[in-house]
Amino acid sequence: MEIGSDNRLNFLDTTIIVDNCRIIFDNFHKKTFSGRFLNFHSNHPMNHKKGIIISFIDKILLLSHPRFQQKNITEAIKIFLNNSYPLSLIFSTIDQRIKYHIHNQQNTHNFHVKDKYFTIPYVKSISESFLPISSKFQCKLAFSIPNTLKSFIKRGKDKLEHCSNNNVIYKITCDDCEASYVGQTKRKLSTRLKEHMSDIRKRTGSPSVITDHRINFDHNFKWDDVQIFDIESSSIRDWYLK
Repeated sequence: MEIGSDNRLNFLDTTIIVDNCRIIFDNFHKKTFSGRFLNFHSNHPMNHKKGIIISFIDKILLLSHPRFQQKNITEAIKIFLNNSYPLSLIFSTIDQRIKYHIHNQQNTHNFHVKDKYFTIPYVKSISESFLPISSKFQCKLAFSIPNTLKSFIKRGKDKLEHCSNNNVIYKITCDDCEASYVGQTKRKLSTRLKEHMSDIRKRTGSPSVITDHRINFDHNFKWDDVQIFDIESSSIRDWYLK
C-alpha cells in the first residue's frame, strides 16, 4: 500500500498532489519502470513506432498538470532517444499531438464518424503499398505482426488431459457397428465414463442407452477414443439451466 508524504501520494501512473486546497496530478514511474519499449530499429510498421510516442505523450498531456508538462516531455524525449528514435520523428509527433488536443478541445461537440479499419500482416516495404488502395475505400489500414513472443513462448498452464475436462458434450462410438451415444456432463469426463462402464457391469434394472446396446448386441465401445464435441462456458450452462 502506498503511503503519502508532503501532500503527495503515488497511485498507478500518477502522483496525486494537494496544492493550496486543490488536487493536481503529475506523472509517476514505479521503481520497476525500465524505460525500454519497442526499439525504433525493430521490424514493425512505422505507425506502431509512432503509436509508442503518441501514447507516452498523451499520458503527459492528459494526466499531468500544465506546470509539470515541460519537465515530463523533456524526460520522455530522453527515453525515446535511448530507444533509438530519431529526434525529428520525436519532435514532429509531439507537435502533432499537442495540436490535436488543442483542436479536439475546441471541437468537442462536433459529430465524428467512426473510422473503419482493415488489418493485414506486416511485411516491410510491401504492406505499405496497400495504403493508397485502402484510402480509395475510405478505410484505414492496420498492420498485425505475425511473429510475436506469444507465438514462440508457451503458455504457463499445461493443457488439461482429454478426460479431465468438465462441462463437456461428448460422443462414445461403438467398436463393432456405426452406433454412437452423445451425452453431456458437468463433471469430469473420466468420472462419467467410469459410471457408464459401471452400469454395464451391474446391468441395472433401468439400463442406459449404452448398457442396453451392450446387453442386446454384445458390442464393445471405444472407451479410449471418446470425442469431445464442445466444452460449455459457464454463461451458456447457466442459461441452459434456467
